[in-house]
Amino acid sequence: MKTPPASLRHAWAGLLLLFAATQPCRGQDGADMGVPPAMGNAAASTEMPKPEKGNIFSKFFKAFNAMDTTYISPNRYNWAFMLQNTNSFETYALHSRELGQKLSFSPKPAVKIGPYLGWRWIFLGYTFEVSSLGKGHESRKTELELSLYSAMLGCDLIYRRTGDDFRLRKAKGLGEAAKDVEGENCHGINVKVTGINAYYIFNHKRFSYPAAFAQSTVQRKSCGSWKAGFSYTRHELDFNYDALPHALTQNPGHELSQDFRIDKLKYDDYSISCGYAYNWVFKRNWLLCVSLAPAIGYKRTRSNVLPIETEDEEETPFWSSFFTLDNFNFDVTGRIGLVWNNTKYFGGLSLILHNYNYRHNRLSVNNTFGTLNFYVGLNFHKRKAYR
Repeated sequence: MKTPPASLRHAWAGLLLLFAATQPCRGQDGADMGVPPAMGNAAASTEMPKPEKGNIFSKFFKAFNAMDTTYISPNRYNWAFMLQNTNSFETYALHSRELGQKLSFSPKPAVKIGPYLGWRWIFLGYTFEVSSLGKGHESRKTELELSLYSAMLGCDLIYRRTGDDFRLRKAKGLGEAAKDVEGENCHGINVKVTGINAYYIFNHKRFSYPAAFAQSTVQRKSCGSWKAGFSYTRHELDFNYDALPHALTQNPGHELSQDFRIDKLKYDDYSISCGYAYNWVFKRNWLLCVSLAPAIGYKRTRSNVLPIETEDEEETPFWSSFFTLDNFNFDVTGRIGLVWNNTKYFGGLSLILHNYNYRHNRLSVNNTFGTLNFYVGLNFHKRKAYR
């Protein structure tokens, strides 16, 4: 597995430190943090309660992680061990709106497996790609997606370099000859996606994302919550028209649209999202979570989409085209989690799916990618408060 750049590792380290401070914790007496300890009999003492100790930051983090224990049980252990199978997939589609032609590409799915060891909120592990075993070559693909979940806030970090092992999955509007080359390798496409997605959980005291996707808490009663967030992603697409199968580029009677003669497409995507998530406790220790967050995104083109044979043009001024409808598109992020957790042992699956849409002149681009995880694990070494 490739090592991400140092700048990315430093950014992750900072976010992990912040995430550490936001994890649910309990006092030595087992009382939930952010909730004052039970007061004694008022008739037995008339003394005023002592103010809670701690600086403003500790008080903030206590309130930040306050939870209703009728709905959520906090984690009772310090350590966890887990085995996980990760399956990543991606689809890229180019659509010529003028001629109604569409080309869809996707790389071979990556199947990985490996062990993880966790301390409270930190999980470190190593996974290796099953398909590369025994082949003696290093994959050019790098797919790193890190999702951090706390009671109130969540964050997704995306760093994808999908290499050039795409295949032509579907050709639409190009006749029967194009059908014969579906499934062939197409090394003329290379995709890079880098981004961050952060969101706020409104009903975080009763609804727990960590229960569905981090196994650090347990949802005891069904509950849902609205969520709102902001994301930024940078997309880069290198496309070699001449590397397409000859059945597409030399197809009498079904000429391939000149809209596909692009060299490089780069754009920034700024979006705001609003969605809803629901944790359904359909049986004791069982949880099904479904989350959907549509977003409206503004796409700013960093370099023009140009035919290969034309000369470079100046970049379109930012404000002159800001209010054109083509700059605004709908994106969506979806999550599904099914987990069994009795606080000691846990297992389940999770699916995280991202969809991005982009339009430029007569060309539309759709990018969908995600990861499907299967895992089993156990918690051990109870915290002092629960011994």
